[in-house]
Amino acid sequence: MATELVDKSLSPKVQEWLKQVDSTWEAIPDFRVDRQYFSHLAVICDGNRRGSKSRGLDAWMGHRVGVEVIKGIMEAGRQWGIKHLTFWTWSTENWKRESEQVDFVMNLATRYLQDERTMQELVENQVKFTHIGRKDRIPFKVKESIDKLESRTSGFDRWYVNLALDYGGLDEAARGIAKILEWVKVGKLSKIDLITNPGVILGFLDTTSQPAPDLVIRTGMTEDEIPRTSGFMPLQTVYSGWKFTSELFPDLTPEVLLENIKDFLSYQRRMGK
Repeated sequence: MATELVDKSLSPKVQEWLKQVDSTWEAIPDFRVDRQYFSHLAVICDGNRRGSKSRGLDAWMGHRVGVEVIKGIMEAGRQWGIKHLTFWTWSTENWKRESEQVDFVMNLATRYLQDERTMQELVENQVKFTHIGRKDRIPFKVKESIDKLESRTSGFDRWYVNLALDYGGLDEAARGIAKILEWVKVGKLSKIDLITNPGVILGFLDTTSQPAPDLVIRTGMTEDEIPRTSGFMPLQTVYSGWKFTSELFPDLTPEVLLENIKDFLSYQRRMGK
C-alpha cells in the first residue's frame, strides 16, 4: 500500500503520520479465513477526529489518515480471503457537524473516489464496489464518482467492497419498507409472503444479494463507554458477531484487526440451536 494521495501542502506532522500508517499496513500477518464460517466483515470507522486531536492536529486530518487505513484493510481482506467488506464512514446524522468538516470529508471522498489508482485497484483485483445509504443528499461530484465506480465494477464477483456513506439503519429500513409497499401494491409481493418468509425483507435493503456481516468491528469505543451499534444494519446484523475495540480508527493495525477476527472465529455460534 502506498499513500498516493499525500498532499505536499499537509503539515510535516500529518505527512509523518501517513507514513507511519503506510508502514503499519505493509506488514500484514499471514492468515486465511474459512469462507464457510467467515465471508463478510463490516467496520464502523469511529475515532478519526479523536485520533487527530490526540496528536495536536486539526481534527479533520484524522479522516485523511482514515482513507489509508481503509485501503490497508482492503488489502488485508484480500490476503486473508474475506470476500465482502463494508466500511461505515458517514452517517445520516453526520450532516449536523460543522460545515467546514462536512466540506472537507466530501472533498476527500471526491478526491479518493475519482483517483484513477482507486479505479485501477478495483478493476485489477476484480472488486465490485457498492455504495450503501442515500445518494440524494451527497454532493454531485461524490455521487458521480460513486456511480462511475459502481458501473465500472458491476460485473465483478471476486471481491466486494461496500461504502456506507450517508447511511443510517432506520433510513435504510424506511426505504426498504417503501419498496415493499410498492411491490405489494402492484401484486409482486403479498403479506403472506412476508409472514411466511421474512427473510425476503433483506432483498429490499442496500445490501441485497450479499450475505449479512459475520462480524462487525466498531473502533474507538473506550472502556468507560457502553457499547452501542448506533443503528448500523439493524436487520442484517441480527445474527452477526460484534467486537468493540478501543483503538481509534486511524490507529487500527492489522494485528489488532486480526486479533478481533480470530476471537470471533474461536467462538462457536449456536444460531438459536
